[in-house]
Amino acid sequence: MDKKEHMLSQVAAWLQSGLTQRSYCGQTGIKLATFNYWVQKFKDQENLMGGFIEIKNAVPTRENSYEITYPNGVVVRLETNNVQDLSTLVNLY
Repeated sequence: MDKKEHMLSQVAAWLQSGLTQRSYCGQTGIKLATFNYWVQKFKDQENLMGGFIEIKNAVPTRENSYEITYPNGVVVRLETNNVQDLSTLVNLY
């Protein structure tokens, strides 16, 4: 994994963790200033790709449990078997 992939995977893991940046950095041993730089790069890349980024080796989730993070930072978590509910939430932004 190159440096950029490592950076993006760390930011993606932080977003899914629900932790503050400070807490995540404390647990992973990453300097907060360095991580802030990574988050900004992540946001820049996200803006270039229309709000979506490719995540390799995503953290596994429970079946029928979903988390949607919108470009404005709002996070929606839900458990559903109804694909229409999920589709509606994905297309809100």
